[in-house]
Amino acid sequence: MAERAGRVARVSGMTGQLPVVLEFVATAERIAGRLARSQAVSEEGLALAREAGYENTVAAHLANLAALAALRGEEERCERLAREALAIAIPHRVGLRAGVAAYALAMLDLCLGRYGAAHDRFTAIAAAGPGAGHPTVVWRSTPDRVEAAVGAGVEAAAGAALRAYERWSAHAATPESRALLARCRGLAHSCEDAFGEALRLHTNPFEAARTALLLGERLRRTQRPGEARTHLRMAWETFEQAGARPWARRAQQELRAAGESGQAPPVAVLGALTPQELRIAGLVAEGLSSKQIAAQLFLSPRTVEYHLYKIYPKVGVGSRTELARLVVLQKAPVPADAMM
Repeated sequence: MAERAGRVARVSGMTGQLPVVLEFVATAERIAGRLARSQAVSEEGLALAREAGYENTVAAHLANLAALAALRGEEERCERLAREALAIAIPHRVGLRAGVAAYALAMLDLCLGRYGAAHDRFTAIAAAGPGAGHPTVVWRSTPDRVEAAVGAGVEAAAGAALRAYERWSAHAATPESRALLARCRGLAHSCEDAFGEALRLHTNPFEAARTALLLGERLRRTQRPGEARTHLRMAWETFEQAGARPWARRAQQELRAAGESGQAPPVAVLGALTPQELRIAGLVAEGLSSKQIAAQLFLSPRTVEYHLYKIYPKVGVGSRTELARLVVLQKAPVPADAMM
């Protein structure tokens, strides 16, 4: 639906709606683990929102960018962006955006293994009132809260969070919702069968990798390194491709401890591109000409060609055809609004 709204905003000239629409597109891409795509969308949305003077939308994109920085382990950037988002959202009492900014800081602690601090932040998110938090953020962050509580050794808090999540998810129909609930049960009850159920249900590769990492860690520590390696390798490859560096390092360390001596997973070369270059590469793969790309991104055709001139050596290709093939092979993070 967000993609359709973005298409309408672009083709009808209702560009004033675009930065707001891009809030939802960017969030969906982040939740799906497509971090580069989410960043490209939020960078564009942030620029448009600032130009239009939409302060609350500025806060939304800043908060999303803070969450992306957390997943990449970029501590200073995450804290700066979250502060900027909160400086707008709290005075304006925009609880959803304030909640996402607070979530970014909690995820930063979780990603870096600071479980006690992460648990404290997630607990504060759950207790935040109107204007400082939002039920959606509480619900979405509960699997992370359970993981933080287990990591911090606060079993009672993990159980309480799980019970709340079970009530909220009682009528959830999607496999991914059931997968997250199963992972929470696996964490809270140290249940391998629950982790296995989660892996069978996951439709989100990034969340599947998080579950595989947790299961792989458990298998290795119960002296089953052979079983652990399959899960840890999958997790490592997924995190490397997504650019989620803290989790990639954790999976790599666990894999080595399990006796893995194989080669590193391939690096997604498209990750070297800037958000603007990434958008252009994706549109090239969609078959658009430089003139059409220029119209989509509010650039001149000459500027598009200049960007392509910089893209080719970065990714090791020499033509539009080769670039398009590379994007397809790497399942490049094409911005959702650019695929309209």
